Amino acid sequence: MNTQINRLPVPTWNRTGVNWLDKKALPPDIEYSQGDHLPYDGGLPHGISLMDRIPEEIAAIPSGMGEWMNEFILNGADKTCYLLGEGSPSDPVIITQTLDLTHPVIRAHYTINAKPGSNLTVVQINRGDAKDGVLGSLTQIDAQENSVVRLISVQLLGRNSQSFDAVGARIGKGARVELVRAVLGGKTAACGSLAHLEGQAGSYQQNTAYFTDKEQIFDFNDIARHAGRETESEMHTAGVLAGSSSKILRGTIDFKAGSAHSVGHENETVLLLSPSARNRTVPLILCGEEAVEGQHAASLGQFDEKQLYYLCSRGLSLKEAKRMLVEARFMPVFHKITPDDLRMEILNVIERRLDEHENDS
Repeated sequence: MNTQINRLPVPTWNRTGVNWLDKKALPPDIEYSQGDHLPYDGGLPHGISLMDRIPEEIAAIPSGMGEWMNEFILNGADKTCYLLGEGSPSDPVIITQTLDLTHPVIRAHYTINAKPGSNLTVVQINRGDAKDGVLGSLTQIDAQENSVVRLISVQLLGRNSQSFDAVGARIGKGARVELVRAVLGGKTAACGSLAHLEGQAGSYQQNTAYFTDKEQIFDFNDIARHAGRETESEMHTAGVLAGSSSKILRGTIDFKAGSAHSVGHENETVLLLSPSARNRTVPLILCGEEAVEGQHAASLGQFDEKQLYYLCSRGLSLKEAKRMLVEARFMPVFHKITPDDLRMEILNVIERRLDEHENDS
């Protein structure tokens, strides 16, 4: 089994250091317990129920982090939540995992089995901290014909912990999967998603926001694999890098043979707050079909002095103007996050981190 995590689908020169997750961000090399596979015991809205077991075809859905991470969580899960969606509930399923001294390691396995025509939202919130803490999650989604699945993932861990968030989705005919991520915490954070668009006219949308500072290491590997005809993918990432932090984003759009008339777009915007921060972006388009449209873009820069001048001329302080520009980058993600108090919690974290950065500068 390949133990490389977040591996680029087609590797480039090893000397660039972007082909897979850096060794410094790997899970600690310790002996992990087998895991109790404790089932989710929280409330569920009408139209969503729990499955005792998951179908083999769902357990086999790959994630963007790779086979090793899938097995690491599947075989040793501490907690499980196997959701079956058969309606259109108005309320989301909200699942919170918290690291602490009693639970310094949590591996959580989630599945979402969205039946034809269903429409559901799942919110995953990761909080807490522990010395050498590890919080790993694997979410496997089976979006069947004309279903809609929204997965909102918010990571707010402390400075002593590591985060690993793996997502895999199989998207059927006319189905839609939306992945919304806000990644702020952890000394290291690795995320990997793989959306397999196998049914005609299936669609996938991903919106990610991240904020790194001090010596944080963030690593993303996101793949949209187009197999069916007339499929669509949109992957948008916005981030802020401060301190001596570093980040790698691998964004891949893979058009397989038979995916005629499909469209895939991927872009990232990065705001650098420190000359010591390091950003690496690896956009990749693979094309095995002729009649397709694929686009990727990336932009990197510092604060726009004209924008700062304009905002300050309207009565804002320089600090307030910078904060407004940072928050504006995250708004496409924030508008999709529910409930409202969670969105406010994220904004408060960003404001506190910006204050810390200003004080350290």
